[in-house]
Amino acid sequence: MTTNQKRKILERLQSLECDIEALKRCRIDIAVRGYASATLSSGGGSKSYTRLDLSKITELIAELQRETRQLRNLLAGKSANPITSHYICWG
Repeated sequence: MTTNQKRKILERLQSLECDIEALKRCRIDIAVRGYASATLSSGGGSKSYTRLDLSKITELIAELQRETRQLRNLLAGKSANPITSHYICWG
């Protein structure tokens, strides 16, 4: 693996960890207050999540955590399942 590939993986890991933490905070707000919203933007458009989408937020967190594990495995020289990319941008 080249240095550039490692750098890109590390940048993606940092982005994933930030997104996961933001989604966890949103999920807690929804659970505690009964309402909250989050908007995720990606190349394919944007999605809004609200109280009614609590399970979808939990599913997205799990997907991002799987991608994080796969990228860490790649950096450690282990095999990884195919990685599904989620390009999330918090505004």
